[in-house]
Amino acid sequence: MIYITLTFGKFSYPPLRDRAPQCREPIPQREVAVKKLGLEYAAAELTTTAPSSNSQAVLQFLPDWMQGLQGEILRGASFAIEFAPERLTGCRRNWRGAEVWDIEALVRFHPRGELVHGSLLEQTRTGGVVTALSPKPLDVMVPSDTAQIEMWFHNFVEIGGRCDAWDSRFGENYWFDVGGPNPIAPQNPVVYREGAIQKPEFVNVLDQAATKRNVFPAPPNGSPVGKDLRTFLDVRAWLRNVAFAKEVWIDVHVFDRDLIRIAAGTFGLLWEGSAGGDADLFRFEGEIYRGLTATPGSVSPKPNAWLVQYRLYYAVEGGTYTDAILHQLELVDDAVI
Repeated sequence: MIYITLTFGKFSYPPLRDRAPQCREPIPQREVAVKKLGLEYAAAELTTTAPSSNSQAVLQFLPDWMQGLQGEILRGASFAIEFAPERLTGCRRNWRGAEVWDIEALVRFHPRGELVHGSLLEQTRTGGVVTALSPKPLDVMVPSDTAQIEMWFHNFVEIGGRCDAWDSRFGENYWFDVGGPNPIAPQNPVVYREGAIQKPEFVNVLDQAATKRNVFPAPPNGSPVGKDLRTFLDVRAWLRNVAFAKEVWIDVHVFDRDLIRIAAGTFGLLWEGSAGGDADLFRFEGEIYRGLTATPGSVSPKPNAWLVQYRLYYAVEGGTYTDAILHQLELVDDAVI
């Protein structure tokens, strides 16, 4: 069952007490790889670049605990992280000829608290096996409402026995101010549901993406002659499997370039598979906004969707839990689709 409320004007969230538990029939287990962080927290996986970066700024973490910054970290732009692996040597392992260790950067954007992470190592494969690892830069896009960035690094091994090592300034982490235009934020953000309990070790976002696509049918030859712009959201959540009966959902807002809310809805996530042990994966993948439509001689204008916000919730055994993060994703303008 998917519970959906979708509006394009006045919006109010369905009360927590009105939400019935979702029951699932058993589904054959399938193997799903999940990387767990700390107390089994998960973070949205970043798209990484090739070894050379075109980011406007480069943040360097050098040997001998030195740091360097080329350029300025700006809102609405990307910066690259370059990390010397010799800073973290506590966890290395070669298992049956394969390098099974990794180093990743974890980046938190303040004040919203969004957390993302990505690998800082390039894999060299021989016959499908990772036989060598080398440093590579990680490109990170800075959200337009960011005031500061918090960062730390994790070296780990999961195969053949768990091993974890950290580069975090002895737990204080690395902090950086963000420049550029003033931070911008919508006037009507997705509000935190009253009564929900902050417990990211129970539920958190594993990965996320918001895309805008022209779904107007293409002719047999050539490009589409019209436009039918739709905005889609893909959210995969990790949650602790406390009980069989459960429900997982997201409250979503869509905003235009003027930060005016143009759509809002509540969407249920469906069970996708086991995350191993006592955890599950749930996912929502679908349309959240229909924008401009145009055919030769006819146009139906709609506001330009530019920003998507959502909050994640998990209801089980009479309690409602959340990671307490206001997740936010920016979209391209209609003109470039």
